[in-house]
Amino acid sequence: MRAATAAWRRAIGLTALILGAISFGGGCSLLVEKDKAQCVEDKDCLRFDAGSLALCQKGVCIASGLGPPGCVNRAPTTEDELLNRCTTGKCLPFDNCARLGLCNGAALPALKDPPQPDAGQ
Repeated sequence: MRAATAAWRRAIGLTALILGAISFGGGCSLLVEKDKAQCVEDKDCLRFDAGSLALCQKGVCIASGLGPPGCVNRAPTTEDELLNRCTTGKCLPFDNCARLGLCNGAALPALKDPPQPDAGQ
């Protein structure tokens, strides 16, 4: 009787394990795309990063290098669009304090007096 109960429990456990593996395998097919091409056109790449301007090349999304996020990537029709065109330029920080050496808490140098005009002319 005891051996039959143990065998019965093993059978139930094995069945549950098999059913779980089958349902998990089926669930993965819903999450993973089977299509080999990531994209067909540029707008298919928006799902990866809404702020980026990824390009679709040979079925794969690649970074365009354009920015900043939210820039206008079409022919501008207004001055605002022209000023917000996408570019490959990068914003680099500039440390004017280090360049001029004036940000250490010291006062600015005194201004020089202008030269006196010549009264003879």
